[in-house]
Amino acid sequence: MQTATSPSDLPEDLAALSPVERWTRALAALRKIVANPDDTGQVLVFTSLINTGRSTGARLERFFADPDARKLYDEHRAIDSRTVDLDALAALPEGTLGHAYATVLRSRGLTPEVFDGPPKGVSDPRLSYVIQRMRQTHDLWHVVTGCQTDPAGEIALQAFTFAQVRAPGNAILVAAGVLRGVRQKPGLVRDVIALYRAGARARRLPSFAWEDHWATPLTEVRAMLGLPVEPPARAAA
Repeated sequence: MQTATSPSDLPEDLAALSPVERWTRALAALRKIVANPDDTGQVLVFTSLINTGRSTGARLERFFADPDARKLYDEHRAIDSRTVDLDALAALPEGTLGHAYATVLRSRGLTPEVFDGPPKGVSDPRLSYVIQRMRQTHDLWHVVTGCQTDPAGEIALQAFTFAQVRAPGNAILVAAGVLRGVRQKPGLVRDVIALYRAGARARRLPSFAWEDHWATPLTEVRAMLGLPVEPPARAAA
């Protein structure tokens, strides 16, 4: 189950940590994830630590080089308790993006409040926005890719995410997840490869204005994003 966006065991300033300390803390979080793949709080800790490194600037510039992404930032777009009425989304016709999103959140016992507040340990406002936007839209990526929210689905979605944003934390989570789960789910490798390829072909999801399409049929949203209108069955399901 997803947890608050600012885990308490993150330092106040991630950038102040030495590389050795960041990796030490990150590996400790990774061990907890391998032991309990459902511990999404530790996933946030791990990715926050690992993705704060030399490649951060390049990924940040790539985001803001996209005019659609800059517009999201300039307009202070957010998907949280201030902007999302879950009851209203659930009342939309079945088959719309908003209805599907509300269904996923409710099936996991989540409310938009879980996405309130900036990420901890990040002082750069632009980086803070990008991290928060990715966290706020994570479940929407599940909706459009057809990846389930079980451990196998999360691993496959991490492969898709790595193809989209090239953050090292996503690649490490995929590798760890495959090593842990491939014996129980032999089709997991196939899913990871398929989702990576889908992510490489798709439109840039981080800059998509999801909130403009709540009432849009999900099939149309997938087509806009360059994704299969009907996601294929996952081998690891």
